[in-house]
Amino acid sequence: FIYTLNPNLDELHSIVKQRKGKWIHFNYIPFYPNEHLQRNDYFTNENQQINQKQIKYYLSFGFLTTEPISNNLFPNKISFSSPQQTGISSGNLCGLGYLHHPSNPIDQREDDGRSLCFDSLPLTDDYELFGFPTVKLNISSSSQVGLICVRLCMIDQNTSSSILIARGVLNLTHYQSHEHPKLLNINQIYNIEVTLSGVCVCLPAGCRLRLALSTSYWPIVWPSSQLATLTIHLNESSPCILTLPCLTDKYSTRDDFALSEVGQGIQLKQLRQSSSDRFRIFNEVNETIVLKINKDYGSIEYPDGLIWDERLESIYQIKENDPQSARIEILRYLKYYFKDESSIKVDIQTKSIMFTQQSPSTYQIIHQLDIKNNDQPFFNKTFNLSFPRIYN
Repeated sequence: FIYTLNPNLDELHSIVKQRKGKWIHFNYIPFYPNEHLQRNDYFTNENQQINQKQIKYYLSFGFLTTEPISNNLFPNKISFSSPQQTGISSGNLCGLGYLHHPSNPIDQREDDGRSLCFDSLPLTDDYELFGFPTVKLNISSSSQVGLICVRLCMIDQNTSSSILIARGVLNLTHYQSHEHPKLLNINQIYNIEVTLSGVCVCLPAGCRLRLALSTSYWPIVWPSSQLATLTIHLNESSPCILTLPCLTDKYSTRDDFALSEVGQGIQLKQLRQSSSDRFRIFNEVNETIVLKINKDYGSIEYPDGLIWDERLESIYQIKENDPQSARIEILRYLKYYFKDESSIKVDIQTKSIMFTQQSPSTYQIIHQLDIKNNDQPFFNKTFNLSFPRIYN
């Protein structure tokens, strides 16, 4: 069984308790060739591949069209460079799966406004997407390094809210190979293909598709060391194309699954409830944006009297037009002790910082570890690490 999602406005929140959709069933184990298999020429079983049709959209000047448009009507190239905070509404790349953790992407209109967007006309039929959308682009860069983020969004028919469907990021120095990256030649046109994340969604008729391109995706992706202006070249003989894999196989549905069975755990006493916050601060004077994520895991008491108390703070900071200003700081506070005031009363604090501002050619990491027992110093150490920054 595979769960196919129905994107909707109720899920435009950092915390989503339940995703709407349905279970679908095929009479065989479905197989879909992905980028890794194709790059390495691995054998694929054609008998297990799902029958699909591919819907192609052509990129024109601000539009997605089902047929190529003559370039005589529009300019044949578009340049763009995104502010460094583009991606701030992206949520987490790999959410932890906690029910109350703020990790889901919110309304994408904020990031869309910082991106180069191509919109389709309203869909006349439902689209059941299954697989990995791809985008072929003719692109040039004003810098020897750079990245491109591609987002596929669904534009709601009634509110024009932008709902993230899939995304993909490519370090442009990896356009030919992840194993052997190469610096770009400035202003040379490259033919690249970006594979987006796998999807299994049903898009309703009446909504619109939006393809959004950006040169940054913070804080999921560390920014390139140099500001780059990218140019999309709309070549009629080699068009830029969005390819959507649509499901055509017949399938059965089932919605009578019970809740997952979970073994009974040990009895815990909740001393402090867990909580989460995710908020932003923008300083208009120095153009710095700070994203703060606070996760309080609460305080619990085990049957043997052990008390566990944990909090986590994550701070992501960057300036609007300065990729070298990127900085991440992670603070963790952990305490555990026994209620009977025994000799064990452990207090652990860690502080990890990553930045590149002092030396653009290296990644700098500072990690501080401070351990106390019964309020007395037990162990303290600071790690200073640096890693070469290559092809980024």
